[in-house]
Amino acid sequence: MRGAKLLIGGSAASLAVLVLPAGAQGAVAHTVEPGETLWSIAAASNLTTRTVAAYNGLSEDASVVTGETIEVPSEAEGAAALASAGVEPADTGTDTTATTSSGSTVAGEANSLSAPGMAHIPSPWGQLHLAPEAAAAWNAMREEALATYGVDLHPAGTLSAFRGYSEQAQLYDEYLDGGPLAAVPGTSAHESGTAVDLATEEMRSVVDAIGGAYGWAKVESFDEWWHINYVG
Repeated sequence: MRGAKLLIGGSAASLAVLVLPAGAQGAVAHTVEPGETLWSIAAASNLTTRTVAAYNGLSEDASVVTGETIEVPSEAEGAAALASAGVEPADTGTDTTATTSSGSTVAGEANSLSAPGMAHIPSPWGQLHLAPEAAAAWNAMREEALATYGVDLHPAGTLSAFRGYSEQAQLYDEYLDGGPLAAVPGTSAHESGTAVDLATEEMRSVVDAIGGAYGWAKVESFDEWWHINYVG
């Protein structure tokens, strides 16, 4: 399958993802939607980027374009593809470290939303992830926002809660090409699961009102109304 130029929207843009039944049998052909990446397609089906990449004969950092077809394998087919590619059975593709261009090692799960140690938060795009304490505080804050203000708090898209090093690197590369502001990979709070990019300014106003009680706050040094951090 051919490679293609990566298309990623800004942090406040909604991103569509594939949703498949957990027990789907056999590979399913998926047509890439605007804003999707190989990673988001894999994560939506509870697979690692490495698994989907191996099944399609792609590298893990391959980019995809709108309209391209990606085959999403079943777990068994994905495992067979990994074995055929020479990946050890214990290697699930959820590496917990990544290396910067300078050769230093940074913490952060590189390829999957389903990172070890992360906890779920709901969103219009299915379950996203944050660090456990941040997720618990987020979910409690969301309940109060709904009860008191009638506002449902949620991330702006699939890359707007936890994201791995490779996803941060992709966003940073886009920033260097003139895209939305993005932190240097290895330095973003998103990579530790302690940041969320909100979908609307109304949500931000609610967080301003109640977020402090839950440890969520706007980082005033960032010129981004949508970006909030869990500070405990």
